[in-house]
Amino acid sequence: MIKAITFDFWGTLYQDTLGQDERVLWLQEVFTEHSQPRSLEEVAAARDRAWAVQERVWLEEHRSISAADWLHLATDSLGVQLPEAVLSETARYLEDFYLVRGTRPRPIDGVQDVVPRLAQRYRLGLISDTGLTPGRVLRQVMDDDGLLTHFGVLTFSDETGVTKPIAEVFLRTLAVLGVTPETAAHIGDLPETDLTGARAVGMRSVLFLGKSQREDGRPLADGVFEDYRELENLLSDLA
Repeated sequence: MIKAITFDFWGTLYQDTLGQDERVLWLQEVFTEHSQPRSLEEVAAARDRAWAVQERVWLEEHRSISAADWLHLATDSLGVQLPEAVLSETARYLEDFYLVRGTRPRPIDGVQDVVPRLAQRYRLGLISDTGLTPGRVLRQVMDDDGLLTHFGVLTFSDETGVTKPIAEVFLRTLAVLGVTPETAAHIGDLPETDLTGARAVGMRSVLFLGKSQREDGRPLADGVFEDYRELENLLSDLA
């Protein structure tokens, strides 16, 4: 019997709506305001270098880097020197970018209909690896969308210090939900973090293909779906 379900955030419950260059344009403005102008191409290249480091740390060291560390990577690669107070303010703005710029992540189609129904049958949790946007901001996004109240626990990597597939994040989440791994399923879109981590602790793994289209994850999945209208029947079949 499945008693609990945990979800990934990005690419599973929510989709990003932020344009790739929105942060670049804003950072360019910040540098110009402090008399250290850089071209759009230079700032974009610095962003890409910082993202590359962040991805390596995420996949190899299994931890998230903070917005402040990411910003230092970008400014160092550009040779930009900002006062510490400005760096702190800019890093905080990066964390809050979705809230202050008005371009918020959007629930994937069907999520707002299905999650409340699932919460009536299962204990729900969230296990999310965070990037520049910390858990405190994602909680507010979920609350504004009416989803937060349906979750008994939210586990964010910027708060735990480790990312999926480390067993600790799954086991800690299940402990709060009061269930054992064999009675829980994890739903995510990335085979290397979501599916591998869930299987390693004895949970069932469910692959969402609606956004990532990671067909290579099928061999690791106990169930696969592309549309949230399929999820309830899939979970019943797994049980």
